[in-house]
Amino acid sequence: MSHKLKITLEGSEPKIYRTVIVPEKFTFDDLHYVIQCVMNWENAHLYQFNLGRPYSSDSIKLKDEEDDFFFPNRYKQYDAEETYLSYFFNGFTKKMTYTYDFGDDWTHIITVLKKSEEEVLYPKCIKGENAAPIEDCGGIWGFYEILEAIDKKRKTAEDKEMLEWYGIPNGKKYEDIYGFSLDEVNERLTDFFVNNNI
Repeated sequence: MSHKLKITLEGSEPKIYRTVIVPEKFTFDDLHYVIQCVMNWENAHLYQFNLGRPYSSDSIKLKDEEDDFFFPNRYKQYDAEETYLSYFFNGFTKKMTYTYDFGDDWTHIITVLKKSEEEVLYPKCIKGENAAPIEDCGGIWGFYEILEAIDKKRKTAEDKEMLEWYGIPNGKKYEDIYGFSLDEVNERLTDFFVNNNI
């Protein structure tokens, strides 16, 4: 069986989400890469999954013996490379959070949907809406500042400089540059999981 998951970026309005089907044998580290592909992130920062709210519940993340980020505390911690999705998603957990980039704090809500009848060897995205934010733009508030600047009829010098920095030419909408495309998302998934023989 496969896992069918809905990944929603918290704080986004209208909702930025992706629905994916992933193999049951996947680990949480594999799921991290799926989210990176479907949200067009760049895998440039640390991440963790939490069974409740970020930073205040049991977590699943990469274990690094030399990094004191992974340390014993009152919450249980699991190694993302060794913990399989089925350990939590086969009837135990209906929702969890995934946080990427502990500076910008991109928090995603992962909802476990009804088990997919479809067997997949590699992940695929079956649905989604709205473009994901640009990496390193200051979190959800910084993202909406960019969108506000794009929509202004009279842009300040600061607005123009910010839009130029993020590669958004004058007169273009955010969706024109970074818009969500199901085909493109699945191409990224194929490129990462199939062509790289992951």
